[in-house]
Amino acid sequence: MAKKIKKVSEDNETSKKKHKSNYSKNKGNKYEQQIAKELRELGFSGVKTSRSESKELDNNKVDIIDTNKKLPFNIQLKKTLVCPQYFKIRSESTVNPESFIMFWAKQEKKQTNICTVGECVIMDKKTFYELIKPYANE
Repeated sequence: MAKKIKKVSEDNETSKKKHKSNYSKNKGNKYEQQIAKELRELGFSGVKTSRSESKELDNNKVDIIDTNKKLPFNIQLKKTLVCPQYFKIRSESTVNPESFIMFWAKQEKKQTNICTVGECVIMDKKTFYELIKPYANE
């Protein structure tokens, strides 16, 4: 019986892909934990990552949930070098588009590592107007 012989370069490529995949997964998981903690510190005590609570929501592009149902948004988190495709990702989810918001931590390559250089929130314009409407009457 003939053995299949892998080339060393194939092993290196597989190893690199596996390392990159694990790195991205860990980076995303840490970012989810960070944002959940920040939201709890703001008073949303029921906030958790969907990864720990609901596989269905996690598969539906929702990373942060509020088990107390006080937070009116479905939050997707991205920590990437390039701007995430908000409309494409939102279209892959079945949640109400007006409640779908995305936190983006922009990454930048430095000499020895990758670091966050800024964060923003991307949301539907109608949702933004609803958020600022109370300030118009002050």
